[in-house]
Amino acid sequence: MQRIEQHSQGRLILLYEDPETFGAGHFVLHPLHGSSPRFAIEEKYPPGVDWADEDRVPVSWTWASEARLPQPDGSWTWVTLAEGEVASADYETLLHITGGWADALGELIAREEALTADPISDDGAGRSEPGRTFLT
Repeated sequence: MQRIEQHSQGRLILLYEDPETFGAGHFVLHPLHGSSPRFAIEEKYPPGVDWADEDRVPVSWTWASEARLPQPDGSWTWVTLAEGEVASADYETLLHITGGWADALGELIAREEALTADPISDDGAGRSEPGRTFLT
């Protein structure tokens, strides 16, 4: 997960969270600038194992790609766009899914940065005078 964050070239940040407090997951990738979308991974344990147990071993991980979307009442809520579960022995699949999400979001952020317009500077050239248009 840390390599995925480093590979994002400063566009994403990996946070270690408490899903019971914050509701996302144990590992959450966010864009460095902005609050949406996010990729959350939560460890799943066998029944009876407390997540606070230091010797715990997850049996699987659930993941969710989410975005904050506006609601008719003006509030914003997290909406799940895609989700899944991966067995703990298949962690490479989880890293592949996470890396694909991070790469796609990184490309979108880079395209958005490339499209950001420079401030318009107006030196007065080409202004029309009374009776003139730009075409004459």
